[in-house]
Amino acid sequence: MKTTEIITAHNVVIQYEIASLFVRIAAFFIDITILLAYFFILNILMVSMLAVRSSALFDNNSGVASLIYVLLLFPVFFYSFFMESFFGGQTIGKKAMGIRVVNTKGRNPSLGDLFLRWSFRLVEVLFSSGGIAIIAILVNEKNQRIGGIVSNTLVIQLKPSKTYSIKDILTLKDLSNYTPTYPQVTILNDDDVLLIKNTLERQKKYKNSNHNKVVLELSKKCVEHLKLKKEPKNKLKFLKTLVQDYVVLTRS
Repeated sequence: MKTTEIITAHNVVIQYEIASLFVRIAAFFIDITILLAYFFILNILMVSMLAVRSSALFDNNSGVASLIYVLLLFPVFFYSFFMESFFGGQTIGKKAMGIRVVNTKGRNPSLGDLFLRWSFRLVEVLFSSGGIAIIAILVNEKNQRIGGIVSNTLVIQLKPSKTYSIKDILTLKDLSNYTPTYPQVTILNDDDVLLIKNTLERQKKYKNSNHNKVVLELSKKCVEHLKLKKEPKNKLKFLKTLVQDYVVLTRS
């Protein structure tokens, strides 16, 4: 799974998983299904009204009917732009698949960004049957299509593909005959320990300065919270020990 790191306005580094091509295609087909249903219902209503001709508005005036029909088609044509503008970078399909459009700084895109993104969609998706968009996503490091590149936007996964539960902690290793180093660790809860575990996993997978800083900051917070006299030199070993101690003391 590709990831991207975004530095917020407060200089906080947040790592997001980039939405895969498969997930984006699934979201696209959900949206297409909704649009086809709307188009189908619209046609039935228009045909029914023209057939009955009970309204003076439609009587011998097909031009008015055509104009109303075109106006009602506007939501179909501008669907992705309207939805992403009003619902924080999501269409119904994107919401169903747990993905969202953000700008490269992690914020909601502006209307200008979304309109620019939508305008390229006409060529990339509609006129080329999605071929150009698929090729662009496959060759781009951040899975951006051309519209995403020029508008400085990308599609992220809101929930990580890999998460950990307390069961993962319990299977770390055989902890029989283990003597806890930090008995005060019991003041933590499962969520706290899972945060430590996830941080260790991310630092192990992505060895860079940003993740090292997170480890240092988390170690400092744990020392303060547990009221330890001094902070251990080996931060990674310290955090791993806290996790193991917690398991022994709360699950034995």
